[in-house]
Amino acid sequence: MAKKANQLAARAFTSSLALIATNYAFRCDAKFADAAVLEALKKVESAGYFTLGDYLPQPFVKGIQPDYLDQPTDDSVPIISTLAIQNLEINEQNCRHIAREDFEALDDERKLRKGDVLLTVDGGVSIGKPCLFNLKGDYSIDSHVVALRPEGLSSLALVYLLASPLGQMQFRRAESGASGQTTVTEDDVRRFRFPSALLKSIDQTAEHIEAGRRRIAVQRAKLQAEEMALWKALDDLEG
Repeated sequence: MAKKANQLAARAFTSSLALIATNYAFRCDAKFADAAVLEALKKVESAGYFTLGDYLPQPFVKGIQPDYLDQPTDDSVPIISTLAIQNLEINEQNCRHIAREDFEALDDERKLRKGDVLLTVDGGVSIGKPCLFNLKGDYSIDSHVVALRPEGLSSLALVYLLASPLGQMQFRRAESGASGQTTVTEDDVRRFRFPSALLKSIDQTAEHIEAGRRRIAVQRAKLQAEEMALWKALDDLEG
């Protein structure tokens, strides 16, 4: 009985250590004492680590709260929202549009550039979805999305670090706010930690995964076309 009590006390003490501030922006939250997260981060720290802030010298670019058009026009500009970012990709069909003059009035920083890493930072389960922006034409983002412009680390590598199990674990730990209105701050993301050893291989790993995903996307499109052809055969029965 005494042994069990000692074990519980030791566990409580270990959890309490996680709630000791290590930076000026520390937030006291029960998620910071999650044993599984603490164990994973302890391994990362013991092996040597880097933080994302080391490779993000520029401030995060947060989008606007747009004045959307009811319908797109020939010269309107798509706005990328959390709904449009799915499975590390941008679904253009889910983008709403703003007037061309509203886009031209934006700061240049809010006009997306190829190589930007887009990240959803607000809205409960929508937090922590990254993707690489590589579309042609003019685009911007709404107020729930930020654009990151890494230096010394490839944009694709940053996408996969954010999407990795370790990255997603840190998003869950960092999110705060009322239910359904949670957010992750820029300071939170800058403090995300990853093993230094990853820097030797992350570019090659990211490119390998991306090539595999493109191959799967082609195969998926082919299978979907074959399925549609089968359904068309059923429609022809009505004729």
